[in-house]
Amino acid sequence: MTLSTMLTFKILTRSGRLDPKEVDHLVKKEVALEPPHQSESLKFIPEAFWAAVKGLENIKTFEHLINNMESEPHLYKKWYGDEKPESCDLPKSIKDINLFQRILLLRAVRPDRLYNALQDYVSEEMGSKFVE
Repeated sequence: MTLSTMLTFKILTRSGRLDPKEVDHLVKKEVALEPPHQSESLKFIPEAFWAAVKGLENIKTFEHLINNMESEPHLYKKWYGDEKPESCDLPKSIKDINLFQRILLLRAVRPDRLYNALQDYVSEEMGSKFVE
């Protein structure tokens, strides 16, 4: 994460536009020490990321994430497999999360797309000059 991104988060947290707990979760990537068994229908998510998925349930928005994933695995698999999951449609159970919460989800399951999502977020919140 770049310094400008961190400063953006600090400004938005102080102004009340970001939840400090969510920002802290992004920075620290909370993981479960003993994640639950990963159901067969969700094996498309690498086992190495499963603890981060469970850790994400400590955020209110995601408190039922694993249950939601298990109830609509085909939608999560489609989203997970998309070339640009940071900008495609989300599964029904989480379709209303905000852009920052999408970043948290990407941090847990698709860290390869995190940089792009962070750029989108900073550009949207602060303007493209902060990304350039």
